[in-house]
Amino acid sequence: MFWYVMLMLLSPLYLMFGLVFRSEQARLVLALHQQVLILQRRLGKRPSLVPVERLALVLSSLLLGKQKLTEALMIVKPETLVGWHRAIVRRHWRLLSRKKPGRPPEITPEMEQSVLRIARENRWMGYGKIAGEMRKLGFMRFGRSSVARILKKHGLTPERRCSRLGLGWLQFLAHYGRFIWASDFCTVTTATLTTYYVVFFLEIGTRRIIHWNVSTSPDEAWVAQQFRNLSVVNDDVPRYLIHDRDSKYTQYADSLLEGAGAKAIRLPVRSPDLNAYAERWIRSLRQECLDRIIILNEAHLRWVLREYVRYYNERRPHQSLRYLPPEAPDAYPCEGSIVARPVLGGLIHDYGRLAA
Repeated sequence: MFWYVMLMLLSPLYLMFGLVFRSEQARLVLALHQQVLILQRRLGKRPSLVPVERLALVLSSLLLGKQKLTEALMIVKPETLVGWHRAIVRRHWRLLSRKKPGRPPEITPEMEQSVLRIARENRWMGYGKIAGEMRKLGFMRFGRSSVARILKKHGLTPERRCSRLGLGWLQFLAHYGRFIWASDFCTVTTATLTTYYVVFFLEIGTRRIIHWNVSTSPDEAWVAQQFRNLSVVNDDVPRYLIHDRDSKYTQYADSLLEGAGAKAIRLPVRSPDLNAYAERWIRSLRQECLDRIIILNEAHLRWVLREYVRYYNERRPHQSLRYLPPEAPDAYPCEGSIVARPVLGGLIHDYGRLAA
């Protein structure tokens, strides 16, 4: 009531001074100023502002001096306005820092496949080490983030990679494969229903057939002689030779092998999976050769085995050897016309290039 009476008494005097000393623009500002005061007094609390309204207040106060700014601010304090400005500046620099200078490297299919190969062959490697290997390959701008993005795209998260760090059976044999040979027998029935037994010795590391022989009655003396022949056909005998519990592998034959510095390991009963490399060679021999021809006699069988073993060791690609033969040369010719060389009279065709 007091403020209402004072306003009624002093309003004529206030109006007269406003008309004399103030311009029309100043009077307009003064009117708006009074309206803000009235609304603030009626509401009784400071209004909350959204970010757009705060930005508008900051921009509108940039050209005002300190004195004018103090007079113009009604619903906020000057330090509040300064705080809003600092927040806007921080957000501005945060956005700029996200934009890295230069053009990001393009991930080519070659780069992606290289990362996946390194990660799968070295599961203990982190993102940084894989990026280092990529730089050794010539991809100098390849970083950890690119490696992480590629591996996560293909599901090779750190959790899945770490769960496979244990040494598997295949990795174990790949490391010790050159010290382990495998041996087994397979049977071949000729056109006259004569059964021949083929014994062979395979080096697990290289998949190379070291020695083979054929007999209709592989007795103890004959098998022992094949064990003696291992030191003749190969410079070094294996550290271990694995074979099944066939009665043709006698204790005497194993003792001959042990006398040469090797150890014979008999596999458990009915466990062909433990001699999988030898079993796989028998399957290849049958599918690619024996199941497609009729063996006439022992001479014919020896010729077939001689030709196939030569092709198998020198020319047949192996998946586990990166599709190279066991006795592959250092490099294959890349120029010259492509020719097909018949093996076993055209039963198999081997392809290569003629020297220019």
